[in-house]
Amino acid sequence: MTDTIARIWDMNLHLKSGGSALHILKSITFAINPGEVISVVGPSGSGKTSLLMVLGGLEKASGGIVSIGGTDLAGLNEDQLADMRRQNIGILFQNFHLIPSMTALENVALALEIAFDDLPVAEIRARAKLALAEVGLAGRETHRPSALSGGEQQRVGLARAIVTRPKLLLADEPTGNLDQETAALAIDLLFSLAQRTEMAVLLITHDNGLAMRAHRRMRMDRGELRELEAAVL
Repeated sequence: MTDTIARIWDMNLHLKSGGSALHILKSITFAINPGEVISVVGPSGSGKTSLLMVLGGLEKASGGIVSIGGTDLAGLNEDQLADMRRQNIGILFQNFHLIPSMTALENVALALEIAFDDLPVAEIRARAKLALAEVGLAGRETHRPSALSGGEQQRVGLARAIVTRPKLLLADEPTGNLDQETAALAIDLLFSLAQRTEMAVLLITHDNGLAMRAHRRMRMDRGELRELEAAVL
């Protein structure tokens, strides 16, 4: 593998609750490489989503180093963090978050319009159409979310997350609202995209079967992250 996508060193996160500070993430250290899928499991409230928020530049670490694409996030202001996300990060949500009034193509194109304000409309549409084809939705571009199945909506969400060609995809319980068969197809697609594009993936999940498929498995417990034994691929 080539250059490291993300490097986290002795990272801590404290958040205020009432008059006291809670130690949410505790001395976390690990790295993510291109094309690597890392799963993070652990009980609710253990800090998994907080980790994702810090890596996405949506929450600032209280200490330590968080470097994405070679850039240390500590010194960035809000505008610079937004630029970092546009250039490096894709986010895939459990609840899809598609805009109901927009077609599949328009939902995906919106991510490009936000990320690149100088792209011609024709190129935006072409890239969005290609992303939909990559996730198996060629021919469904004009369908609105209400006309798509849950699995198809998740694939639109995935197309939107990858259309900007991010270096790192942060996936927060991406199969939580899907049945077992549809979830398996979505994850097959996610792993295939990671392999073909060298996009790194950090996958938060409660599904141990899904977690076992990752190249590396980690467990979060009370804000502490530890690596589990290597997965058998």
